[in-house]
Amino acid sequence: MDENAQVLDHPGSTRPAVSDPGSLPRISRLALGATRQVDDAEYPADLSEVPTRQLRALCNRIYQLLDCDYPTMETRDRYEELVEELQRRESAVEAQAEPAGMREVFRDNVLFSRFELYRNGVMAGYVQYEMRGGDVLLLHAVVDPRFRKLGLEPFLMQSVLLNAHRRRLAITPYCPEAQEFLRANPHYLALLPPRQRRRFKVISAAKSAAQEGRR
Repeated sequence: MDENAQVLDHPGSTRPAVSDPGSLPRISRLALGATRQVDDAEYPADLSEVPTRQLRALCNRIYQLLDCDYPTMETRDRYEELVEELQRRESAVEAQAEPAGMREVFRDNVLFSRFELYRNGVMAGYVQYEMRGGDVLLLHAVVDPRFRKLGLEPFLMQSVLLNAHRRRLAITPYCPEAQEFLRANPHYLALLPPRQRRRFKVISAAKSAAQEGRR
């Protein structure tokens, strides 16, 4: 795990006011709409009938549409649908290789402020969090050593990010485990607020450059 956790903007810190897109100069408004949306005719009515390769390509395309300051709610919803369908297919493939009865259950334990992952009724790990209005701060993650070899930590982080996004919560990944997951799976950066996403990319790039310089 990365011992040097990145320091991202704190939800309580002062943030510059965001201008109304309609008040921006004409060239800025054109830039915001430069990336063409996926037309309804291009978006499949039933994702389950789309080949996985085509589904991944569409997911990558919509991810590019999300990577801006003002993504539409329709684009966010479609990206979430695509990610969930891909996750469902991956889980189905993994389930075929597991003994019958093996399954994971994810839940939000509001009493203890943590997202928990259970496997066959036993807690395999959790992510401690703190709520600040509409912001959820991911503080630290714990995975039972008995379950580490099963690779449940990425599944836990994936479930946390999708759950928070589904509830329209702004994610702040303070814990090293969440930051490592986002670096390994950059398409999930679309689930972060634009300001946090840009800062995360800058810090990650600086860290990678520093590591290259030490080689």
